[in-house]
Amino acid sequence: MSLDRAQFEQPAREMIDHRERGIAHPPQPAGDRFDDIETTYLIQNAFDRIVREGKGYRQIGYKIAAPNAGARQLLGVAEAFLGASYDKMASSSPAEVASGRDVFRVHVPEIALQIGRDLDPAAGPFDATAIEAHTRAVLPAIEIIGTHFSPWNGVGGANLISDNAGLGHWIFGEAVADWSDLDLVDGPASITIDGEARAAGKGRNVDGGVFGATAWLANALFARGRTLKAGDYVTTGSVTPPQPAAPGQHVVADFGPLGRIEVRIAAG
Repeated sequence: MSLDRAQFEQPAREMIDHRERGIAHPPQPAGDRFDDIETTYLIQNAFDRIVREGKGYRQIGYKIAAPNAGARQLLGVAEAFLGASYDKMASSSPAEVASGRDVFRVHVPEIALQIGRDLDPAAGPFDATAIEAHTRAVLPAIEIIGTHFSPWNGVGGANLISDNAGLGHWIFGEAVADWSDLDLVDGPASITIDGEARAAGKGRNVDGGVFGATAWLANALFARGRTLKAGDYVTTGSVTPPQPAAPGQHVVADFGPLGRIEVRIAAG
């Protein structure tokens, strides 16, 4: 489905309206859905303009979605995709976040980083070594993947791109400025809900690890005329399978020496 430029805002406003009211939206039928990734990025751009200019959101960084082959196969995309993160969609740990009612949500532990100085596009393409040199700190995080599309796994990656890559909320832990003694590839990572172990993983479950994944993001942004800047946070993708949580439940992601993050899911 192709759209004229003037029409990008209409689906973006629908996405935002469904998010704000917590109303599920059925996937559009095959052949009528937004199948073209470049088109859905233009809808995402309209989403960004509306929440920043009309609703006072401030962008604080980016998220990476479908960071490994299994996730890409599930969502029917050839490569990872990205979305923006905002101050009004982020909380420091410990946090309490509304359940979102009919909005699909799952919780995933992620390793994030904060950029320490602007990346010069002229120095690209970037690799993991270049990203590490530009990194101020690493930090543990939980991303709540959230989308009004229901069922979420029936819409494909392109539709999720239009819905800001399915970012529901981001919970971040304490930043670690000296990560030289931390194993960000094979170090422990786990997620528990109400004290029950649900899944375990490692940083290597994200293609390229935290720095390699961010290099992919930096190059993808450059291709779209943007760049990572000092202060930007990047959450690099789930290191375990996604886990659902019901209202009232307590979710904990534990990365051992890197830190621990927790969020309680409130009703409403």
